[in-house]
Amino acid sequence: MQLQRGEKRALADLGIAPQCEMTIEFGMDGIDIAAFGLEAGQKIGDDRYVVLFSNPRSPGGEISMTGTPGSARFTIDLAKLPVTIDRIVFTATHDSRAVGEARPLRLAIDGGKATFDAAAGLTNEKAVMLAELYRHASGWKLGTIGAGFAGGLAALIRHFGGEVAEAAPPPAPPPPPAAPVSLKKISLDKGNSSVSLKKQGSSFGEIVLNLNWTARTQKKGFFGGSQQLDLDLGVIFELADGRGAGCIQALGRSFGSYHQPPFIELSGDDRTGAVAAGETIRVNGQHFDQIRRIGVFALIYEGAPNWAETDGVVRLNIPGQPEIEVRMDETGSRDRLCGIATIDNVGGELKMSRLMRFYSSQKPFAEDIGVYLQWTRGSKD
Repeated sequence: MQLQRGEKRALADLGIAPQCEMTIEFGMDGIDIAAFGLEAGQKIGDDRYVVLFSNPRSPGGEISMTGTPGSARFTIDLAKLPVTIDRIVFTATHDSRAVGEARPLRLAIDGGKATFDAAAGLTNEKAVMLAELYRHASGWKLGTIGAGFAGGLAALIRHFGGEVAEAAPPPAPPPPPAAPVSLKKISLDKGNSSVSLKKQGSSFGEIVLNLNWTARTQKKGFFGGSQQLDLDLGVIFELADGRGAGCIQALGRSFGSYHQPPFIELSGDDRTGAVAAGETIRVNGQHFDQIRRIGVFALIYEGAPNWAETDGVVRLNIPGQPEIEVRMDETGSRDRLCGIATIDNVGGELKMSRLMRFYSSQKPFAEDIGVYLQWTRGSKD
């Protein structure tokens, strides 16, 4: 079965036993593959359960690794893992190049009962979380990730709660040549609610929307306990000439496509607010003329709808253009969805307008910006 990014499947449904093999194939020299055995909270507790070329076997042999040029194979016995190990995250890193250049970058579990093309959708990440095996009330599950960190292995280890020895910073590079346009950041607020950008060449290039927010745990009820806030980035889109419309979001695993219509793709789902890269949606600027409107929203998927807890900011980046940011600084609503901004194609120019309105769900937001869709219930699991 070919899995897509963000899918989660029970191993039993895939016909995979607790004793299984994970094979990772990669097409670039210098790629390092590892399996991080993590405790609750996705943190490293016992580094002996970080299995890689320099530590090819966990203490009891529950995870072991063998390698050949271009591939790594992990033999896993989930039934023998200590109960403290909550999940195993498989990663790929490179010291100097983007992991996405390592094509093919494929995972196969138990000889192909499930496979995943992890390179699709990657950009400049030097450290990538490929997939994970994790405990669930219903039994072990397999989840595909395909997202990571431009900061490389150090950023990955910090994400898992590990410590990294700091190296001396390299010499500062010479200043870049003067740019033909001002790259000063533009903040959209009540006094400056919209901005228009012109193409600097034949196209806009890669248009990147990024959501960053603060990881906070909310108290859950009178008797204690807690619940991690989960904030999702999504867009409502409508193509030009009425050729299509839809919603790109982690909910329902609707990740879109960068190279095919709608030319919009969600690159990752950060469920904790701790992923350094946040959540990213990429728009293929070579096809921006085929897009009429994009509505950008944030959805509180889990946790109480308390926007003051998120401290969210959405940034838009285009090569050769100033960064545009919208801070989510209106926090009084108890609705779960915040319509942050609209991006319109106005005669070939890109116009971004601050919205900052709150809605009960995606449907009233879409209709408020003039996009009408048929809706069904969805889930991320």
